[in-house]
Amino acid sequence: MLSDVRHSVEIEFCIPCDFRPQALALAKELLDGWAHRLAELRLVPSSGGRFEVSLDGALIFSKAQLGRHPEPGEIDRALEERLGRPETPLGG
Repeated sequence: MLSDVRHSVEIEFCIPCDFRPQALALAKELLDGWAHRLAELRLVPSSGGRFEVSLDGALIFSKAQLGRHPEPGEIDRALEERLGRPETPLGG
């Protein structure tokens, strides 16, 4: 049974650093697996080398802290750790 709880993910990314491709790729990855569990997925243009991902307002990834972008599947695994496995949406 699908959970009625919907979550918010925010991807803040540096425009002058040209982090837009990484932000868009991550947004696609998250929508592919988590769209049915998300109330919103926000892309927030920023500066200062930022690439940060938050779930329901809580920081779950920070390029500033780790010195790198997330690896493929890393944010998906972080969501799974916090929310459980994504259920397959009905009809999907």
